[in-house]
Amino acid sequence: MKFDGTSIGVGILAGLAAALMSAGVIVQSGMAMFLYFLTPLPIFIAALGWGTAAGLVSAVVATIAVALVAAPMAALLVALTSIVPAATGAYLAGLARPAEEMGGPADTLVWYPLPDIIFRLALMVAASFIIIGIIIGFGEDLARQVADAIVTSVSQANPEFTASAEMRDNLATFMVVALPAIQPATCLIVLIANLYLALRLTALSGRLRRPRDDWPATLRMPRTALAALAVCLVVAFIGGGIGHAAAAVAGALSAGFLLAGFAMMHYRTRGAPWRPFALWLAYLAVVLFAFVLFLFLIAGLFDTSRNAPVSKTSPKSN
Repeated sequence: MKFDGTSIGVGILAGLAAALMSAGVIVQSGMAMFLYFLTPLPIFIAALGWGTAAGLVSAVVATIAVALVAAPMAALLVALTSIVPAATGAYLAGLARPAEEMGGPADTLVWYPLPDIIFRLALMVAASFIIIGIIIGFGEDLARQVADAIVTSVSQANPEFTASAEMRDNLATFMVVALPAIQPATCLIVLIANLYLALRLTALSGRLRRPRDDWPATLRMPRTALAALAVCLVVAFIGGGIGHAAAAVAGALSAGFLLAGFAMMHYRTRGAPWRPFALWLAYLAVVLFAFVLFLFLIAGLFDTSRNAPVSKTSPKSN
């Protein structure tokens, strides 16, 4: 890792851009929230295109900027869910080792597998939400507050809507069970989408050292993730803090397998004349019927592999 004027300058600019995009956590408008989902993008681009040093600088600058403009708690939230995972994911994507060390040809580099990147990002995201849950004291009381806030928001939008006490209790129970898994799952999907976009943009600029991954063919989860998911699903039924933590890990891992299911669909339909119709129909079904997501999740469980891209060029110093 080498710090020079270029990497520091790029890191500062990327960090400020990430901090600006994270304003959605403060300003609750539609456009601001959309930009908030793009918070990891500048961090990814800086680290992928200009090295780990630029990524580290951008992560530090973004965290400090959010802390100064908003609040330390907001900075911690953004850092745990967006900034640190983005810097780490970009670092992993930039790792390569000689194929000769694994019995391959001497002039070939093997890059860090995409499945391992997603797996480690899933674990990191889950750990982040576990930490956040401990800090805010997540439990039934907080879930009930969230449920009440949702009901209040719906009532303000539709004055004719009235929620019974039973409805509030059911919603609070659902929040206790589902929230620990849904939040990490959503966060991981957003991170992977930003990683994909950053890889494409950095490749277009000519600064990407990593060879292009064939995402439909290689976006899978490793076999270790399958075992971890099975264990976490069992532990999640314990309930309490341990159950919530297990649900967070299970949610993040499930999102990885869900993405793998979609990737398999794109890969298996390659070259087929009916491919556009099949993809359109599949995504329309997802929008209309949420249970279709479960089918893609199941599909992703049946293909665990760790394909890694290779190249003939030596990586620049990180």
